Amino acid sequence: MKSATMQQLYRDTKEMLDLQETGLVRHAREVATLDASQYTDEAQFAAEQKRIFRRLPLMLAASCELTETGSYKTMDIAGVPVLLVRGKDGVARAFLNSCTHRASPVAKGCGKAARFTCPYHGWTFGREGNLIGIASRENFGDINPDNYGLIRFPVHEQSGLIWAILDPDAPSDFSEFLGEFTEMLGGFGFENWHFGQRTTLEGANWKLAFDAHLEFYHLPVLHRETFGTEIGNAAQYQYHGPHFRLRHVGKRSEASVPDSLSVLDGLSREDWPMEPLFSGEWILFPNVSINGFFQGGRGVIISQVFPGDTVGESVTIQTYLHESPQNDEERTAGTELTEFIAHVVRDEDLPMSRDQQHILSSGLQKSVQFGRNEGGLQHFHQWVEHCVSTDEKQPLAELVATAPDIP
Repeated sequence: MKSATMQQLYRDTKEMLDLQETGLVRHAREVATLDASQYTDEAQFAAEQKRIFRRLPLMLAASCELTETGSYKTMDIAGVPVLLVRGKDGVARAFLNSCTHRASPVAKGCGKAARFTCPYHGWTFGREGNLIGIASRENFGDINPDNYGLIRFPVHEQSGLIWAILDPDAPSDFSEFLGEFTEMLGGFGFENWHFGQRTTLEGANWKLAFDAHLEFYHLPVLHRETFGTEIGNAAQYQYHGPHFRLRHVGKRSEASVPDSLSVLDGLSREDWPMEPLFSGEWILFPNVSINGFFQGGRGVIISQVFPGDTVGESVTIQTYLHESPQNDEERTAGTELTEFIAHVVRDEDLPMSRDQQHILSSGLQKSVQFGRNEGGLQHFHQWVEHCVSTDEKQPLAELVATAPDIP
């Protein structure tokens, strides 16, 4: 990790410790109002698909999901079928999951393959996307296979995470948008972690589904049966460009929890262990949250929230990663953790977002309010509007340079 990145982690942690010492909770400057149509309008939804999900770098997978040559994963994102695959050269690539003959998907699900053969007419593609076989070629006609490889998207792999821009003509310029935040995530060492399991959940509008990841205000109310009523509802936010972190106010549990800031009590900075520096929830704009846990050993659950087929639908993918190989007891604990988090989101968060969707779709409630204690929500929706209101061809460096103010 770069020295400057390490220093930023230290600064973030020191800031949190100072805030805890004073008991100060930093709030947004004012209450913000968002038009209800942001969750229900078809034109808004189409603009988000075009100017966010087909324009910005999207975190699509952890590196450890594609560990071996030929490992692949398929996804459907904002109407774009995607094939991620690890080549023989070790490079992760992303393609449009479509045969260049007649637009049939060449892969489904996840797995490992030496090649990808279209199930319609048998055209075959290599792991690097090149067309290597045309069925009955002597009858098909004379074409140059080099011109008919899979359509390729720009890809960037960093900090054990894989990003892609779902525009084949976009420049491979990820650094300005990802910034130091991605470098900070490198301290987790995800490239050496292990894939556990994946859960897929269906919900309402993608922003309603993602909003629940961006504040703690609802925790002791909506999640009173799962997290209990004593859990804190206040968050400290630390912003890094379009991305941010949020952490509980107060010392999150006793020092026996390895990432608790309480672990740092009485220690000079030179003696700080690494885990507390990565505590809290990490939000990657536009649609990813990363939460750390220690049941079953150190692990994280990465939640990706994607738009569904309509404005009122979304898909949440929860991916559990663990730092070290697990024994049977740890594996059981990890499974129980993932099932519990899936239950919280599937049976508490997402039903609430569906109820919100139903009410807002009536057109009778014209707006929603984000409190001063919900700065992360304000920040997120300001960035959504910033992206949607600018030309999709604007370079990402300019998009970041003209960023909205921090709430």
